[in-house]
Amino acid sequence: MIILPLKTESFDAILLNCQKYAKEFIVQRLEYYDRDIYCWVKDDPDKRFTLIRIDERTILTTIGIIKYKRRYYHDNLFDNNVYLLDNQLKIPPHIRMSNELIIKILDLASYMTYQEVGKHLSNEFELSKFTIWKTIRDTTIEAMYETTIDRKKLKVHLQIDEKFIGMTDSTRKKRYYTATIFAGKEKINKKSHKLLNKTILSAAELSKLKKLINYHLRERYKVKIDEEVFVSGDLALYIQEFKESLYCKAKYVPDKYHVYQAIKQNIPDIEIDSTSINNHDFQKYLINKLWGKDDIDAKKVLKLLRSKPNIFKTYLDKEYLGCSQEGQNSHVYAPRFGKYANRFSKATIEKLSLIREAEAMNINIKIGFLNRDIPKQLDIGQFSIDLEEPIRYSLDTREMKYELAKMFNDIKYGGM
Repeated sequence: MIILPLKTESFDAILLNCQKYAKEFIVQRLEYYDRDIYCWVKDDPDKRFTLIRIDERTILTTIGIIKYKRRYYHDNLFDNNVYLLDNQLKIPPHIRMSNELIIKILDLASYMTYQEVGKHLSNEFELSKFTIWKTIRDTTIEAMYETTIDRKKLKVHLQIDEKFIGMTDSTRKKRYYTATIFAGKEKINKKSHKLLNKTILSAAELSKLKKLINYHLRERYKVKIDEEVFVSGDLALYIQEFKESLYCKAKYVPDKYHVYQAIKQNIPDIEIDSTSINNHDFQKYLINKLWGKDDIDAKKVLKLLRSKPNIFKTYLDKEYLGCSQEGQNSHVYAPRFGKYANRFSKATIEKLSLIREAEAMNINIKIGFLNRDIPKQLDIGQFSIDLEEPIRYSLDTREMKYELAKMFNDIKYGGM
């Protein structure tokens, strides 16, 4: 859908014209590089490449459909054929979409249906639901994390939870595991805080999540083997036992919200805080009141009160900053997995989750292609493409509006 401007002189008209001229400039730039390569091939004393023909290629991008022409050569050294422009710019063969369009597909698919994604990519084209599904299936992604996190001496917290998501290998919703590692907290206002040095992780298998967490703790947070971290979450048994899977020392701290909620739901009108729950007489009172209750969480709290009454002392530790994993789930994952009743493969869930996590952490994503090798960039001697070099080209700006004429004159004379 294109929103038409009210007047041709409006700012919207300038934007639409700029998009049109941007596409033309991209094509001219690509074909300029191709001519540059051809000049090098023609003057190459070794005569390694022989020109075969000129072909047109179409690539779908976020700014529209890009069609450009480039030369096809025979490589006499390796006895095969190659589009040197595509090879030098690392444009994979048989790919109709640019990497930045694929990233947009993954991004949109992480919070809307595949059918809707196909309609929101460009004003110039739509993609079918099947094409979106196939693109996601055949694309691999990798998060480019910082090598290390300078947390200084801040205590490392690990919080864990799960979401129940429909998966293709089950008729019932299955657990999808999520985690957040952080060190430090910053107050934004009276009601909210920002977690510092935060890493958001998830996996369809608990064993995979454990490996991810141990890697990040060891390699990025530099947690030593004798250093203690806080492990927080609800009252689920796998979270209580999660500390046994970590290579370092760890202390399980039950999430206050779940503990207090379980108590209040079964003992109405009770007042409870970090101090009272650590009082010996108050704990005996809670044990008596919770005894015989059928509520599952109440039984879990009762078991902790009886077997590990000191587990709540961490609530009084100033270094313990609490747990907010349910909030992370709501903000990061719920827009996609909580709204639609779709079923996903485990691999798709992890891809879409990684996109949401990367956006939440403001980190870069590297993409690849499943079962498809990207050809190695050929070494063609001293020749190289200077992507920063401004390209001067002939463009009649006399009939343009002032703003457009100025912009393209700047480009023409190398000032932009």
